[in-house]
Amino acid sequence: MAVDPFFASTRKRKRPSKTTSRGGNTTKKPQKKQQNTKEDSDLEGDSDNDMFNANPSSESEDESAEEEIEETAAEKRVRLAKAYLNKIEDDLDEDVNGFDAADLDRDLIAERLKKDDDESEGRLHLRIADIFDWSNIDQLKINTCRGHQLSVTAVALSENGSYFYSASKDGSIVKWDANTFKKLHTFPGGRKGVKTFDGHTRPILCLAISQDNQYLASGGNDKTINIWSVKEDKHIVKFTQHRDTVSGLAFRLGHNQLYSSSHDRTIKLWNIDARAYIETLFGHQDQITDIDTLVRERCVSTGGRDKTARIWKVVEESQLVFRGGVTTKTSDGSNKPLFVEGSLDCIAQIDETLFVTGGDSGVISLWDINRKKPIFSQSMAHGLNTTKSESEGDINNPYWITSIASLRYSDLFVSGSWDGHIRVWKLAADNKSFSEIAQIPVDGVVNDIQIKTTYPSKRTLIVAGVGQELKLGRWIRMKNGVKNCTKVIELRRVSAKKE
Repeated sequence: MAVDPFFASTRKRKRPSKTTSRGGNTTKKPQKKQQNTKEDSDLEGDSDNDMFNANPSSESEDESAEEEIEETAAEKRVRLAKAYLNKIEDDLDEDVNGFDAADLDRDLIAERLKKDDDESEGRLHLRIADIFDWSNIDQLKINTCRGHQLSVTAVALSENGSYFYSASKDGSIVKWDANTFKKLHTFPGGRKGVKTFDGHTRPILCLAISQDNQYLASGGNDKTINIWSVKEDKHIVKFTQHRDTVSGLAFRLGHNQLYSSSHDRTIKLWNIDARAYIETLFGHQDQITDIDTLVRERCVSTGGRDKTARIWKVVEESQLVFRGGVTTKTSDGSNKPLFVEGSLDCIAQIDETLFVTGGDSGVISLWDINRKKPIFSQSMAHGLNTTKSESEGDINNPYWITSIASLRYSDLFVSGSWDGHIRVWKLAADNKSFSEIAQIPVDGVVNDIQIKTTYPSKRTLIVAGVGQELKLGRWIRMKNGVKNCTKVIELRRVSAKKE
């Protein structure tokens, strides 16, 4: 039977010898390659008594009493499987504090293995929008976390739902407890122009947490990417290869491979375990505004005013281009154009074949990777913003889409603007359209948003970064009680309501 080259390792592992003398060992040992011929002659001249009467605590003598064995492909499979299961057990031990882990291990590990396998194959698609209670949205408890002086521009929620991060225009990052909503740690921002500061010296625009909850990545207007240790709350490394603002970050699921997008019109790949840069991807003709990824070694991005979304196939070294520029027309039958999409600003992958985008004309579009045009578009998704002009009267412009996020591999996604609501959308059964199912009241500009179902607690949380201003400028400044804060909403299930 052919051996998988992944397991066909020639690496040698050491095992202590069970024999007590050379004369009593009748087992045939594999021959060792000696690098030093002088040591060979010295060893051959020594007697057995000289070798075994030496000090046993000596490290060199301990090594001389060991033998090297070849690791077979089967042994390597067993070792890697045990290491993977031990890692899952360690992660679950952190997630189930307060419970008897021995009673939960079997079910939790089986569930985690199935979930990882389904995600890696891209066949997981859950119909869960209807299991939540959307009838009493006004009664949802919305938790507010205030820890920044300026507008909150980015948020990141951990996979286990234990904590989340918020970042701001003031250059600071705050770590929060997702259960008590108390501040756990603060990474302060530095003074503009300081080059030796471990952190950001200008507004932060994006955050991302690795799936193993080991690393936090942050990027912003200072053109740098900072990597932080989640468990130790300390700075690890800084990357300075981008030539302009870092606008988006995304960790590949199941790997510590990071994708970064920038206003320098490039996407860069990083190996965070090795603290290393991998490669740069070129193609967008304008500032890249957002990026997202799932399990496969590819990512999706939006190119701002080049009005394209792109899928980057890293292994194949190719890209797919999807043209935006949707025109909103009148509904009176005349089909006169009202608004034209001038920029694609945000993107979120639903699964490996579907993604959604939002733009400055208030349009949310659903895309299939097999079609170059959107398969469905919702115009004026967040309504119209009416401004009064002395010369022209009332001017109606759509609220543009400032943020969008999907509950991965499901039929649920959310979007944000500054119309006073986070809007919840549901995919149709045929995955060819979507409709609005709820509006969650939130005052302020929703600069960033995330929605996740955490494991093993199975809480579904929406985390939104809210501010008085847009994260890229000060074209809008909202007052009237709007606070710079992070909003956390836990969705209630219908079964939980009945109980």
